[in-house]
Amino acid sequence: MAESKVAEGKIKVNISIAGRSYPMTIDAANEELYRVAAKRLNDKISEYTRIPKFDAQDRVAMAALLYSILALSTEQSASLGDSDIEELEAIESRIRRYVKP
Repeated sequence: MAESKVAEGKIKVNISIAGRSYPMTIDAANEELYRVAAKRLNDKISEYTRIPKFDAQDRVAMAALLYSILALSTEQSASLGDSDIEELEAIESRIRRYVKP
């Protein structure tokens, strides 16, 4: 039987997103980061269950869109003007209103 080797400083983890498990090898120092990120993503996906017409793929897509917008606004905040940031915040606000009961 062949043993799989993990590079030094790396660990194998299973990260669960939307009910599916994703095995990965990551830096041990980043384990908590991955677990917290997966929890936040799962929490956001769960928020979209309030929209009856959304299936699992729709919920994952909307959560991914929200976090992409937040990541982009963070990355670009140094180079964007105030009006650009306000526009991104308005988009986020519209998304949040859409999912509220």
